[in-house]
Amino acid sequence: MPLQIGSNTFSRPHFMAPMEGVTDVPFRKIIRKHGCGVTCTQMIHAEGLLRGTERRIREISALDPGEHPVGMQLCGHDPGMVSEASRKAEDMGAAFIDINMGCPAKNIVKLGAGAALLREPELAAQIARAAVRSVRIPVTVKIRAGWDEQYRNAVEIGEVLQREGVALLSVHARTKAQKFQGRADWDLIRDLKEHITIPVVGNGDVFSYSDFERMRQTTGADGVMVARGALGNPWIFSGVRPTVTEIQKTLLEHLDLHLSFYSNPAAALVTFRKHIVWYTKGLADAAEFRLRVFKERSHEVILRMIHQFFDRFDPASYPAQSDAC
Repeated sequence: MPLQIGSNTFSRPHFMAPMEGVTDVPFRKIIRKHGCGVTCTQMIHAEGLLRGTERRIREISALDPGEHPVGMQLCGHDPGMVSEASRKAEDMGAAFIDINMGCPAKNIVKLGAGAALLREPELAAQIARAAVRSVRIPVTVKIRAGWDEQYRNAVEIGEVLQREGVALLSVHARTKAQKFQGRADWDLIRDLKEHITIPVVGNGDVFSYSDFERMRQTTGADGVMVARGALGNPWIFSGVRPTVTEIQKTLLEHLDLHLSFYSNPAAALVTFRKHIVWYTKGLADAAEFRLRVFKERSHEVILRMIHQFFDRFDPASYPAQSDAC
């Protein structure tokens, strides 16, 4: 069922959650190829987008023309700064602005951004209002269930943000205090959906293709967002169960995209390590293989090691945990 965000129509309401150090251009290309409907950049601090000149800011905020429509996620505590950064993101080609009001990281919260805004509904409203009024493209917001069990105010925040013109709300159904522990409260997603009229996207404990439909049926959410469930598993968006050969092919494709995108090949090999861990999950002797790969600095040697590792398996076999797709 298609989902509309402003003038953008997305054929599949399957969202990838912005994840620091993960949802870069190469990763987004891979998951879109496998059926992800809506993608967004990693979270970028508004001031960093405006004032930052270092290579990392440029890489985080990069938008590939071939992936349009794609959103840019911003965070910040100053309405004026978020407004200015939103205009810059629009000029850079973002199809929508997503404001993060749910990140539980200490370095973000101590700046008054991310989940800290859950405790300041009026400031959250001011930030949303400033962004909405400064751009022609839609503004969406990501929140959490609340600050902690005593301060669960997702519905209140949702109603406030809707009044300010936010086009869509995604909610991670855990509190800031929970971070990523415990179970996500899908009842909270249903409650939010019943109280506001703008589209609601549910997030939390989506680890298989079947979870997409189960969450939509259980909560009435307009879309479903996956985070950790997509790491090393782009097939979660299609429901395909990948063979060992398909995993190898996708890993190598992702590695090639990664090295082509980043300007420092040596650093790119290091930052790709986590993807090797995720892609090889469930394969026999993967832990030993990873340790050996992590000691290498040569692209050619690493490629040879990857081929040698996968050649040990029946190409048509399945890893032990690939049924989670």
